[in-house]
Amino acid sequence: MGNDDRLSIEIREQNGVLVVRLTGSLDWSTYLRVQDVLLDCATRELVGVVVELDSLVAESPALLVVFDVVWLSAARWPGIPLMLVVSDHQLRSTLEARGLPRHIPCYPSTQAALAAVVRLRQEDRVDATLPTCRCQPHVAERITERACERWGVPSLLDVAPQVAVELVSHTDDKQAVSLLLRMRGDKMSVAVRTYSRLDLRQWNTMRRNVASIAVCNFTMGETPAGGGRHVIWTVLDVPAEMPRSVGFVPDTAFTYQS
Repeated sequence: MGNDDRLSIEIREQNGVLVVRLTGSLDWSTYLRVQDVLLDCATRELVGVVVELDSLVAESPALLVVFDVVWLSAARWPGIPLMLVVSDHQLRSTLEARGLPRHIPCYPSTQAALAAVVRLRQEDRVDATLPTCRCQPHVAERITERACERWGVPSLLDVAPQVAVELVSHTDDKQAVSLLLRMRGDKMSVAVRTYSRLDLRQWNTMRRNVASIAVCNFTMGETPAGGGRHVIWTVLDVPAEMPRSVGFVPDTAFTYQS
């Protein structure tokens, strides 16, 4: 994927994980490209992202902060792990001495990094492209209702679908918007992938509206997704007094056809 004289980037899928191999120079001219590609990989979020660094040469150690930037975004949403692979002892020593990247775990081999990735159940995620028509909020609401039923969180049936409506209603894309739902442990996330950009007034309005809907703890944010897209997300805590009901409804596949 995307090679030039200074930097080549190869992406492959291995055991449900995106493995990104960076070869060449990380300099001020390639920094944003690396960031954009990794953010795109993180929001595709099969299971995790592993970055192979042995063939990468950083013009300055300060540039290695790019991995921290991506890690922080991915940790907030969608919450997937990002791992680095560094088998070269000299490079590993340089990284440790400089303290960069600060947060991301490093492994000596790709296999070790893959083994450390926490696997997510495929059935605990929904990705749905919404129709580009006035029924878009209604479709998002219905898909989210089915997700709550399927995942055994009836306590969120009056919350998550209305949050989905609120998020979708604030997008103004001529291109299709994607609804992204995730259920991980005791947290459910409702998100949209969009090209729309919200100003501060719109963000404040949306946050107030979500706060009036949510009867549980929640967090909201925005994560770059590469290619000019970004993800607007809300993570809802499942109320402690209403734990997940395993097998609440039969396990059926989510489908939507426009």
